[in-house]
Order: sequence, then C-alpha cells, then structure tokens
Amino acid sequence: MCTRSNSIGVFPWKSNSSSKSHDSSSSGVSWKLFGSKSSGNVSSKTLTTENPKSLTPVSSASNTPHHHKRQGSSASEKQFEDLVASSIALIQHDRPSNLPAKCTEEAMRHKAEHARMVEAARRRVEREAAARHARLQESLRLEERLARHAKEWIQNILPDWTNMRNAKRTHELWWSGLPPSIRGKVWQLAIENKLNVTSETYQECVAKAKQRLHESQMRRKRLKVNKRECCCNKEQDKNYEAIDKMKSDDQHRKFDEMLSKTDAKIDKLKTDDEKHRLGIPRNFSEQNLKSHVPDAEPKKCCSKSDPNLLDYNDECSMELIQLDIARTFPHLCIFQPGGPYFDVLHELLAAYVCYRPDIGYVQGMSFIAAVLILNMEAPQAFVCFANLLHGGVLRAAFTRDGATMQRLWKAYTTLLRHNLPGLADAVAPELYLVEWLYTAFAKAMPLDAACRVWDVFLRDGDEFLFNTALGILHLYQDELKNMDFISAAQFLTKLPEDLDPEALFKSISSVSMTLDGMSFEELVSCCEVDSSLDDDVTVKL
Repeated sequence: MCTRSNSIGVFPWKSNSSSKSHDSSSSGVSWKLFGSKSSGNVSSKTLTTENPKSLTPVSSASNTPHHHKRQGSSASEKQFEDLVASSIALIQHDRPSNLPAKCTEEAMRHKAEHARMVEAARRRVEREAAARHARLQESLRLEERLARHAKEWIQNILPDWTNMRNAKRTHELWWSGLPPSIRGKVWQLAIENKLNVTSETYQECVAKAKQRLHESQMRRKRLKVNKRECCCNKEQDKNYEAIDKMKSDDQHRKFDEMLSKTDAKIDKLKTDDEKHRLGIPRNFSEQNLKSHVPDAEPKKCCSKSDPNLLDYNDECSMELIQLDIARTFPHLCIFQPGGPYFDVLHELLAAYVCYRPDIGYVQGMSFIAAVLILNMEAPQAFVCFANLLHGGVLRAAFTRDGATMQRLWKAYTTLLRHNLPGLADAVAPELYLVEWLYTAFAKAMPLDAACRVWDVFLRDGDEFLFNTALGILHLYQDELKNMDFISAAQFLTKLPEDLDPEALFKSISSVSMTLDGMSFEELVSCCEVDSSLDDDVTVKL
C-alpha cells in the first residue's frame, strides 16, 4: 500500500512541494474540486478501491487549471496564484474546463459584481474602524475630563466643602458625574453621619453578628440531636402503638373515626397557622414578630426542631442574607461565594441586622450595600449604609411605612400622567417602581449609569429617584409603546447594557417634577391616604 503525505485542501492545485515531486504513475487516490480531467499533459487520475479508508489527494503542477487555457479566455498564467479561498473571489475567475465558458457579457457582469462586493466589504471595514476610533477618542476625552474634574474637586471643592457644596460650579461638576477616584469621599460628605456611627460601632456589630450566627448554628445542631427525645415524638409513638393495636384487633371503625378527628384537628391547626403567617411582615423584625405571636399560646416543644423564623432571635435572621448575596451583581463575580467581596458584604449586612434589629434584613439591601462597598472601605460603607436607610424613601420602603408609600406612589402616578400620558396606562408602575426604589436602580441599570444616578440622588435627595424613573420611561417611550405586558416588565426589570448615561440625564432634565406650581414634596404632602387599603401598600403592589 502506498502512503501519501499531502493533505486534502479546498483547491487541489494549491498543493505543497511534496505533492509536486510525487510520481504521477504510482497507484493512489486523488480528487479535484470540480472533478474535471486534464487536457493531455498528464494521464487522468481515477479513484481506486484498494484502500477506501484512506483518501489522500494527489496533485501536480501540471494538473492545475492555469495549464489548461480555452480559446477566448482572458485568464493569465498567474490567474490562480493569488486566489482567495472564498465564494466572493471565485466569481471573477473562469469556469472549469468541463463547464461552458463564460461569455463576455457574463464575465463583465461578474467582474462588476465582484467589484461591488469588495467595495461594500471595504466600506464596512472602514465604518467599523471609524466607530472604534470614535469610541476610543470618546473614552480618552472622558478620561481627560474626569482627570480635570478630579483635580478641581481635590484642590478647590473638598478642602472648603462647607462653602463650596452649594456653589453653582460644584453642582455643574456634580451633574456631569463624579470622578471615580473621589466618588466615595463625596458620597460620605453628602450622606453625612447624623447617627454618629463610628468604625468601632461597625466592628462591635460584626463581632456580635458572628457570635449570634455561631449560637444559631449550635442551637440547630442541638435541636437536631435532641429531636427524637421530644415529648411530641413520644406522644406520636404512643399514637402509633394505639393504631397498631386497633388494627390488630380489627377495630377498623374506631380507627377511621380517630383518623377523621385527627384530620379535622390538623385542618384547624393549618387554618390558624395560615392566618397567623399572613400577618408576618417581610422584614421579620423582632418587634413585628413579637407583636404577631400570641403570648397566651404555649410554645410547643417540637417547634424548634423545624427551623422557622418565629423561633429565632431576629438578630439571627442574618442567615437569610447569604441567599441574596449570591444574586448581587452576578456578572461581576466578586460578591458570590469564593469572591473577594462575599465576606465583606455579608459582614456589613449582618452587622446592620445587629445594629437595627427592629428593621432586620430586607431584600434589596444587598445591592445598596454592594454599591457603597465598591466605592469605599467597609467601615465607611457601613456608616453611609446606616444613615442612608435612616430617612426618606428607603426608610419608608424597608420599614413598610404604608402611609408614606401611598403618598409617594400617588404623587409619582400624577406626574407620570402629566409628563407621559401615553405610557401611564400602557406601562403600570407596579411592573418596575417598587424594585427600582428598593435597590435605588442598582439592580436594573448598568453599574456605571447607576453610580451616575447615585451621584445626583445623594445631592438632591429622594425626589431624584422618581425623577430618574420618569426619565427612563421618557428615554424608552417609543420602545415601550410597542411592547406587551410581559415584554415591558422584562425590559424595565433589566435595562439595556448599552444605556447611555448622557442620554439618560438629558431625558431626566426634560421631565417636569412640578405640577400647577407645586413641587414633588408638596404633591406628596397633598396626597390623601386611602384607609381602605392595607397599611402595607407594597403588599398591594
């Protein structure tokens, strides 16, 4: 059997040197792209069946198409030397010898078509190169602008913060976006520390949280070990023994009666338990839990064997935090288990549970804490986190202040109908507003755009959160009008990654936050609370 060293190619005439020196008379297997025969220079090659498993092409320089010229063909000897292996390049070459030759008109048409294809490809490459160059230049301009602004902040504004905070130039720089190098420092000054929280307070809360978490884990282990010694289990064993005795004595009637009575008791307990659980708020705070647990009801000794929130100290609700941390900025891969900021974020949120057990942990806090951690050290982030949640919209949301939330909701709906009447009914605020407020847009927006929103939010206060919500709807109003209910909800829950902060802030500026001469705060104060609704308005939403 003869072995071949050449490899199969798309164009057999573009072979290596080893194929050229091969003996054409040796028995072997060859194939060609168009399956044509050569014109007398070499003998034709045929497929052999000696070794069907090995199909190695054989070609020679004398068997290439440029050695076969037809009358009227304009191809030169170098026609296929620089051939590009693509369907676009094939259109400008003559057909193989076993096919009819191109006429002059067809050849010219193909040549013109090939020229158009090449020109279109060239223009596309130029456009892509120009777009990349424009993005690079814009990025350089942005970096230069941020460097100039950072220098102005450091030299002129921060040293004289008290006098410069409300200056016109400061507000202009603030609106254009804080430089990342000084963003954390400006945020700390803007939030202030009205609660007088210190780094020592943070360390004490972290230590207390770790101790509580350890005690909770040890208690669970003890409860698991002692579960079989529970008196309820002993009582259950007695019931099983009685049932077995009744079965053995063929007392089926009594057995059925006992089962029916037991089922009735279980149904009653389930109904009572369901009514009881419906009153539990989402934040699982100690004060709320105590107010919902009847004092007269004796605790069952087996209740702790099934871990649930009613049997835990509220400071141990920090165990619930781990469920949300893994879902915080998952694309960054730094807050997930094993990431560099997983423990930092967990400690901060657990420390806040110990610092404010009356509030506890609520979904959405992890995103707010994560944004702060990305811009400052953990102790300073805890100070800002505690003060940020102490007042305004965030406090009303996390403490479930139904009256305040109702007023804010009605004022926003009024402004929505005033600014965007076409979207007021098409896109219900229930689809997006609650999540936007609970996370301060950190979950729905790209991170860089969310930080730009936070810059002005910490400067102007809670009103800017609602101004941003209207600005987003204004920016995407054309897209939202053509979406159905589900598509709009998905779109607003996760805004596009290519969201342009400059375009967003332009839309925010175009939205009016006043109505009939009344500011947003005045609109909120004028809105009446509907007493017929549940006190917790977010349950309705």
